[in-house]
Amino acid sequence: MGQPVTLLKPLNKTKLYEEIVEQLKSRIINRDIVPGEKLPAERALAQMLNVNRSTVRAALGKLESMDLVEIRHGEGVYIKDYLESGSLELVKELLFKNNVLDMDVFKNLMDLREVLVPEMAYCAAQNRTDNDIKKLDRLVSETDEKSMGDRDMRLHNIIARASGNVLYVVLLNAFTSQMDDYYELYFSDPENQNRTLIFHSEIFQAIKHREADKAKQIMQDVLKSATEKTMNMLA
Repeated sequence: MGQPVTLLKPLNKTKLYEEIVEQLKSRIINRDIVPGEKLPAERALAQMLNVNRSTVRAALGKLESMDLVEIRHGEGVYIKDYLESGSLELVKELLFKNNVLDMDVFKNLMDLREVLVPEMAYCAAQNRTDNDIKKLDRLVSETDEKSMGDRDMRLHNIIARASGNVLYVVLLNAFTSQMDDYYELYFSDPENQNRTLIFHSEIFQAIKHREADKAKQIMQDVLKSATEKTMNMLA
C-alpha cells in the first residue's frame, strides 16, 4: 500500500476542486497512492480537506476524466495506473516531481520530439499551401525584435499547421508548454541563435520546394543537436 491519504492538506483558495485535483494527481504520479487503492468516501475526504462534498465530487470527476481514478458507483473511487491510462495532461507532473525536474523524463520528452517533429516537417513539405509559404517566408525574412525563442516556436507552429494533421499541432503545443524555460536557456547561447537562423532558412527552402525527405532530415539534425546541447546545459 502507498502512504495514507491523510497526507492531503486543508485548502484555502477560491477554486478548491482544482487544488484537490492537484494534490491527488501529484500523489498518484509519485505512487504515494498506489494503483488499485480505494480512496476514502466523499464525506471523509470533504472533512479531511475542509470543503463540501460537491467540491470533492467535482475534483473526482476531473480526475476520472484524466483517467487517474475509476468511480465505481455504489463501490467507491479507485486509483488507476497512469502508465496504462495517462494522457498528455500528466506531462508536467511527470516532469516535475516535488518541484524538481526529472532528467530522465525530460530526456524522454526530447526523444519523443525527435521522432514526431521531423515527421511533421515531412508532411508539411508535402501538404503546405501557398499561404503557409508566405507565412514562413515572412517569418524567416523579418528582422523585428522578437526573441529567437519566440520566432522558433512560431516557425514550428506554422510547420505543424502546414502538415495538415491537427494532432501535430496539439502535440507540438504540449511539448512547447513544458519547454518554455528550456527554450530560453538554449537560446541564451549566441551560437545556438546563429545555428537557428541557418536552420530556419534551410527548413523554409525544403518545405517551399516540397522536398519532404530533406525537410525531415534537416529537422532531425537540428533537434538532435538541440537535445544534446540542452542536456549538457542542464547537467
